[in-house]
Amino acid sequence: MSGIADARIRREVARRLAERFPTLRPPEVARSLEGVGFIGRIELRDAEAPQVLRQLYEAGAPPAAIVLIPRDVVDRRAGKDEDALAGSFARFARQGGRFVPTWNWAAFVFGPLWYLRKGLYAKGLLILAVTANPFWSVSTWVLVSLPALVYCGAVGNWDYYLLRVKRTQWW
Repeated sequence: MSGIADARIRREVARRLAERFPTLRPPEVARSLEGVGFIGRIELRDAEAPQVLRQLYEAGAPPAAIVLIPRDVVDRRAGKDEDALAGSFARFARQGGRFVPTWNWAAFVFGPLWYLRKGLYAKGLLILAVTANPFWSVSTWVLVSLPALVYCGAVGNWDYYLLRVKRTQWW
């Protein structure tokens, strides 16, 4: 879910989630809904999903704020990389959605290819264009590519967070 600005709606959505799923605590969910949003793993049967969505919409949550993803889709895409990013995402969320330095070895090693693989096409193509100039000498290529790869390693998690949570690809 994305952040919900109205405090009354946040409390009502949190209350309804806690009614349905007793392990959730309404005050914590309401606090997370005022920031960049709330991500939770909730077990639902196919027949339950429409009912839960209706309840949240009735509480005032905007339809675009809620996304249900089937578990088999999440399980197929999950891996070590996603687990590592979850820790980075939590650090960004604790800082109110602001940048916090992190390091991503895969982004450093693969640079623009990592960006393209993650769906960050604009930055991936821009970094690829900067680092793959065939007319540069080897020394010039190293002087340009090394800082670009360091950028990818240092800011890759943040860029991916911006795409996944804030739905933007730009700085």
